[in-house]
Amino acid sequence: MPLFAIHCTDAPDQLAKRLEVRPRHLERLKALHEQGRVVLAGPCPKNAADTAQGFYGSLLVLDFPDRASLDAWLAEEPYLLEGVYSQIDVKPFIKALP
Repeated sequence: MPLFAIHCTDAPDQLAKRLEVRPRHLERLKALHEQGRVVLAGPCPKNAADTAQGFYGSLLVLDFPDRASLDAWLAEEPYLLEGVYSQIDVKPFIKALP
């Protein structure tokens, strides 16, 4: 199945909303992980030593059968629906290592 690298950019001043919506966001990712479809997923903090400073966004590498299936999944992403993400950039990805 194809892999996709998804770079999600947070809208300005969305830390409180991000934290509020996080349980719903993680619930969906955990379900994908249980299906073996998450290669990696995580936030991009402005300061890894102090996440209270906020986030630039998130990086996900996910396994979907095709782009249409991924787009359907992204359409229900809580961070996108609630305005945490201002932009999502998707690119095909080939895992070379490990």
